[in-house]
Amino acid sequence: MSEVQLPPELQNKLLQLQESQERLRALIIRRQQYELELREVQRALEELEKLSPETPIYKSVGVLLFLADRDKTLSELQDKKETLELHIKTLERQENLARKQVEELRQKIAQSLSSAGVTGAGGS
Repeated sequence: MSEVQLPPELQNKLLQLQESQERLRALIIRRQQYELELREVQRALEELEKLSPETPIYKSVGVLLFLADRDKTLSELQDKKETLELHIKTLERQENLARKQVEELRQKIAQSLSSAGVTGAGGS
């Protein structure tokens, strides 16, 4: 079976596709990490709001627990929640752009392959 030599332009497009797919995967992983952290913050907020203001609150810092102010902790968690939501929205926009870029590159590569007469180029 003879190996087909791809033109440099097509090789470049394939390289760009691989890089775009890696970038997309990295964005997805980062977004999922932020979503997990957001769920943890939301759960902490829900539990904290159930407690009476007089109930002592402790924060973990490394291997130590420290007494913390309830209202200050609520405020910090709310700020963290808002920041995480903003990060997630930003990553979702970047992810959508990256998906479009990957799809455009796939189409260009498929077009180049078909015009070059190369067959057997299956999808992912």
